[in-house]
Amino acid sequence: MSSIFDAFILIGGISSRFGSNKAFAAFDGKTLASRAAEMVERTASPKTVRFVVRSEEQFDAERLLSLGRGVVADLKPGFGAWSGLHTALAYSSTVWTFVLACDLPYASGDLINKLAGLTDDAVDAVVPRQPDGRLQPLCAFYRRDVVLKEVERQLADAGRLPRLAGITSALNTRILEEAEYSELPGSELFFVNINSISDLPATIAPN
Repeated sequence: MSSIFDAFILIGGISSRFGSNKAFAAFDGKTLASRAAEMVERTASPKTVRFVVRSEEQFDAERLLSLGRGVVADLKPGFGAWSGLHTALAYSSTVWTFVLACDLPYASGDLINKLAGLTDDAVDAVVPRQPDGRLQPLCAFYRRDVVLKEVERQLADAGRLPRLAGITSALNTRILEEAEYSELPGSELFFVNINSISDLPATIAPN
């Protein structure tokens, strides 16, 4: 089990369906970005928590300062979630790195701790499977040295990039199956993704 890890919250998505940058949409009294970071800090005790954006110009200085944490920009922009994962791993200073998309607001500390508990020397990644059967690579732990090399290999042939979940087939991946986390509180909502304003609870408006 990994007791020390760096965590990265991905907030650089283009939010095309949302209409504005969803990282700063209000959710339960906080922005999605801040909510994700605080949840990770409160429940999983990472060494550091930083945000990953597409570029230094994506947000104005005031918004970046409001995050209250370090911010790093994509080192190889233009490849969506692949760019975010690559940047997180490149900046990580720990053996294991946790990556979380900010638009998964129901992911919990219990889930993160369950994932962390499966990290060991025999695996390269720990990735949960959603109730719909798909893997969720943006709420997952990655062994930095091995996975960074694989991500760079994939980006070198960027014209044939698969969906990010496809990286798991090239790694020794421990999949956290639904049956292994279904007893956790709120498990039915862990992977509900905020893609549009209509996905926000009715009492919550975008900021």
